[in-house]
Amino acid sequence: MEEEINGIQEFINQKKEAIKEADTLIKKYDKQSQNVKNSREFEAINKEIEMQQLEVKLAEKHIKDANEEIAEKVQLLEKAKKNIGTKESVLKNKKDELDKIIATTEKEEKHFTKLSTDAREKVEPRLLHSYDRIRGNYRNGLAVVPVLRDACGGCFNAIPPQRQSEIRQRKKIIVCENCGRILVDNELNDSIEVK
Repeated sequence: MEEEINGIQEFINQKKEAIKEADTLIKKYDKQSQNVKNSREFEAINKEIEMQQLEVKLAEKHIKDANEEIAEKVQLLEKAKKNIGTKESVLKNKKDELDKIIATTEKEEKHFTKLSTDAREKVEPRLLHSYDRIRGNYRNGLAVVPVLRDACGGCFNAIPPQRQSEIRQRKKIIVCENCGRILVDNELNDSIEVK
């Protein structure tokens, strides 16, 4: 915005220079009009004077328009600065809130990280690798999902009754044929409590 204002100011300066040049030409033509020898020269000089006067008026109009444009730009710039100030204060408040939330959840995060580390030590590395791979493939991070209403809780693909029976028996790890997530029965899912 300030660059635009500077550009307009430069344009105004150019027009002022054009007015000065036109004024000097008008004075020059005035002197020449006193020494004319015939009516043709007089008419030509008068036309040049009129042309220069029109140039002056046109330049003055351009300067007036440019000054109005600068005034509009200054108003817009002031509004933008006020908006920036408001947005910065809102941003500062939001950052403060975020810092508070991070501080409160940091303890919980450390607690759950420790629980996760302890649990990982008790699981077979091959299964742990599969679990991490499955969890990394999905945006919601769910690698173990329950069977809800005869469908996978992750991709909602239908699970056949025979497969559901095998899941309820809990004799082996069963994955969804569609999304690859590990399936557990709803009863087991509900019985697990987060510490």
